[in-house]
Amino acid sequence: MKYYAEALNYIFGLNSNRRIFLKFGFERMEKVLSALHNPQDSLNSVHIAGTKGKGSTISFLSFILREKYSTGLFTSPSLVNTNERISINGELIPPADFLYYANLLRDFYEKLNPDDVPTTFETFTIMAFLYFNDKKTDISLFEVGMGGRLDATNIIKKPLVSVITPISYDHQNLLGSTLSQIAEEKAGIIKENVPVIVGKQENEALIKILEVAERKNSQAIVYGRDFLIDNFKEDEDGIEFDFKSLFSDVCFRGLKAKLYGKHQAENAAVAIQTALVLNKMGYKIEESDIRRGLKKAFWPGRLEVVSHSPFIILDGAHNGASARALNSALNLMKSGRKIFVLGILKDKNVDDVLSELAKDRDAIFVLTEVPFSGKRRLPVHILKAFVKKYVPAKNIFYFRDFTKAFFFSQRMAKDSDIICVTGSLYLVASVRKLTNHFVFSSNIL
Repeated sequence: MKYYAEALNYIFGLNSNRRIFLKFGFERMEKVLSALHNPQDSLNSVHIAGTKGKGSTISFLSFILREKYSTGLFTSPSLVNTNERISINGELIPPADFLYYANLLRDFYEKLNPDDVPTTFETFTIMAFLYFNDKKTDISLFEVGMGGRLDATNIIKKPLVSVITPISYDHQNLLGSTLSQIAEEKAGIIKENVPVIVGKQENEALIKILEVAERKNSQAIVYGRDFLIDNFKEDEDGIEFDFKSLFSDVCFRGLKAKLYGKHQAENAAVAIQTALVLNKMGYKIEESDIRRGLKKAFWPGRLEVVSHSPFIILDGAHNGASARALNSALNLMKSGRKIFVLGILKDKNVDDVLSELAKDRDAIFVLTEVPFSGKRRLPVHILKAFVKKYVPAKNIFYFRDFTKAFFFSQRMAKDSDIICVTGSLYLVASVRKLTNHFVFSSNIL
């Protein structure tokens, strides 16, 4: 392959062999990684799973670590550019490097039985291992794609520390119908004798996580028991809070971040406690690094303001908990009528999202379909039927084409209104392109 676009088409085309999804486990990756001398085993890694706050937590942690160390970051999904999935210190993997690794892997894949060729996500994971290893990162952060136990990233045998952010209902068809079942899948990233930082959890999930940690002889450091936030404040400039850790015997007062919502302070606390554990392992992370990192922290598509006139916010809230946090933050950020440009995938709990967003009876809902969502697409007429249970018909508009929905919302918005694009990160990504908003790291603003 000579071109970046060819490499992208090749890697995304790997998922055309649907039979491979029936083969759970790590055999495909193990065969490839073994031939490549297991680059993942040479990395100093932090492994992060959870339902809510994974992206924000990993962002907080990466900005803290970047104050002193070369920090690799593997996340998903991407918003605008596929290269966003693999970055070092906020610099996305260059297209030339992406092409190099794609060709390297294709040459190896062509020697395999088709059913042994890794999936698209597995391939991105392998590329991250190779890239971070070749660039000799000091530390690399890996976000689980889905679940944990069977996720491709869980081929990491012994991370420095594991992290589990808050768990809620999501992907029940694959992870289980109860919080305990989902938590057990997420807790699959816990490794023998490796500490695990546990974010704020429902009791049912926490019990299961602690059970797995005990079984693995993993020291669990738990939000609310071993560390917490206090004196939380919030205004239009972001959040401020105190961090206290009984485990690390520290108290940092007046920490600030440019994100919104108490849940973001809780996510930051998980990142801070993780950094403190890494500090005990030899990474020299000081209070000043934590303060500077938090102030710089940025995560695209999460309460991201892309315009002030009209006031436009992008947020990928796609479950009840994230929709509740979104609504709370919107109430604080700006007064005015809310116009939600809403598209949701059909495997999400639409009622949970709407029960939160529709609490303001004056809100307008401009409905659309999530672009590039394939079989997960929820037709707009079905979404409309959901919304009618919560919202007066006069406040509902719908367009199958997301561009028409977005531009309609702009035409109808008054200066005092808030336009909020939400329901799916795929929708948020597409609107970012419409608004020519391509920023991934605040470092390059």
